[in-house]
Amino acid sequence: MIKLDDAKLYLKVDHDDEDELIEHLIETSYQLCKDILRQASQSEVLKTAILFGVAYLYEHRETANHKELKETLYHLLLAERKDVF
Repeated sequence: MIKLDDAKLYLKVDHDDEDELIEHLIETSYQLCKDILRQASQSEVLKTAILFGVAYLYEHRETANHKELKETLYHLLLAERKDVF
């Protein structure tokens, strides 16, 4: 859903040194968002949430507060989240 070039543009990264790291962060952020949504989506809100997750993980790679990240992603995706009972 999010391509490496799109993530690098969002992060303002213009070198290739960390491409593998950024690709892993895209996958991680996508999985976090998918787990929160509980359904398939291709929305712009999901794309924004994934990019936010990538940026957060990239910028806070040593000190990331994963609870804070998940809460922010949850609130970004709340309107599209599928309720499961």
